[in-house]
Amino acid sequence: MFIILVGIQLPENLGAIARVMGNFAHSRLRLVAPKVAVDDPKAVVMSVGANAILENAEIFDSFESATADCCTVIGTTANPRDVIKHYLTPRAFVDGLPELPAPIGIVFGPERTGLTTDQIALCNVTLQIPVNPEFSSLNIAQAVGIVLYELYQTQTNAAPFWQQGDTVPATAADVDSFLAFLEMKLDQTHFWRTESKKPLMRRNLFGLFKRQILFQQDVRTLRGMIEALSK
Repeated sequence: MFIILVGIQLPENLGAIARVMGNFAHSRLRLVAPKVAVDDPKAVVMSVGANAILENAEIFDSFESATADCCTVIGTTANPRDVIKHYLTPRAFVDGLPELPAPIGIVFGPERTGLTTDQIALCNVTLQIPVNPEFSSLNIAQAVGIVLYELYQTQTNAAPFWQQGDTVPATAADVDSFLAFLEMKLDQTHFWRTESKKPLMRRNLFGLFKRQILFQQDVRTLRGMIEALSK
């Protein structure tokens, strides 16, 4: 899959695009009539170590030559054009990716104007990133990053995880033991004041802790804190 930039204008954007391509494991960059050099110091600095992507970028004179070997050409635009075209969100594009013949080129236009209507007409389908209609201007590197993020999710098994160090999740028995200790301390300090209100207050207070995912270190810390405060 190729990321194809038509008429890229700012070296900072070029470097940022190389960087985000590296973030999401894409290295095949094509430039069509770029207005900046791939070795521009501003681009190299902005790439933050992804300068190899810049160095290996292929440079073409025209949109047609850059997409000639692509079986699927995906155009990107902020606004619908006056041509018959199927518009997809990045998520919908990724969902339908198995049905699209490779190689695939995803084309982004110049920062100021985007792709021309004639260039959009040469694309098989068009991507449009849903944004706030009252502020739809999206930086090109951000746009590339959004599309590549969606693509990368199909290639990785990344899942949420806990960074828990040396501790482990507290069991229900651990939490119940702590709550019994807490209730004892609250009884000793006459926290409930009105005995008839204790059942409801107790349920609400205990529910606060039961709604949390606590670790054994949390329970020990809470015990120590309450012990110190009760003195």
